[in-house]
Amino acid sequence: MTSLKKNIDEADKRLLLEISFDGLSYGGWQIQPDNLTVQELIQDTLVKLYAGQEIKLVGSSRTDAGVHAIAFAASFVAPAKPDIPLDKLKKALNGLLPSSIAIRNITEVPMDFHVRFDAVGKAYTYVINLGDETPFSAYYSWRARWKLDVDKMREASRHLIGTHDFSSFVVNREDIENAVRTIYDIDFQLFGSYLCITFVGNGFLYKMIRCLIGALEAAGAGAVSVAAVKKILEAKNRSKAPQTCPPHGLFLMKVFYDEAEIKKFKLKDVPFFLGSKC
Repeated sequence: MTSLKKNIDEADKRLLLEISFDGLSYGGWQIQPDNLTVQELIQDTLVKLYAGQEIKLVGSSRTDAGVHAIAFAASFVAPAKPDIPLDKLKKALNGLLPSSIAIRNITEVPMDFHVRFDAVGKAYTYVINLGDETPFSAYYSWRARWKLDVDKMREASRHLIGTHDFSSFVVNREDIENAVRTIYDIDFQLFGSYLCITFVGNGFLYKMIRCLIGALEAAGAGAVSVAAVKKILEAKNRSKAPQTCPPHGLFLMKVFYDEAEIKKFKLKDVPFFLGSKC
């Protein structure tokens, strides 16, 4: 990508994008040297729309390769010229971006807004298919390997709610300064054969939810006891926990900037069925 550098002036404005994307097509959100990413595609498209001016698109978090998003958040400073109305900017982006990425909404926010540090929480949903696999479900849910006792999974999840050191449920712990996070709620919903487990918290560590799902699945299958999940948490040791689950069942559902929205959040359907209803 080539672009011309520029200084922020008083006529510039900061815009917040709400983005949906199919993670199977990309190496994650953040720009990487050897993988095509969501950030790279959107940022390069913005540069084209703003006549080659430098655009720095900042995401609310990173998502791993294969992880999907219903309402990812990212922001950038829009140059004063050309002055593109928000509705036309949204239409132009969606017309130029591949169908695996969709801009759901664009709003103007204060210039001192930070898409990552101003976030007060996030919601993620992991989808487990309890029924037969189909050519489509295989890409957006993880098929249960054993019969799962959902009540045991729900009981085990109660040990994870609250403020804890989640060192047992994070990959590359040595790269993380602080593994303490707060999970406000873990909700289990069954939509047909799809078990949707939604985590709402103040933030999540690298592959944390996929590690947590591994423990909950093990409890549901009887591979570990419900009490063992608490002991794994208290051990603060990744080697004590079950395997990390695959990424393709995980969806970033929402990034919260208002604490009141956290309590109101409720999954309405299987994430890949939501479409424009989310």
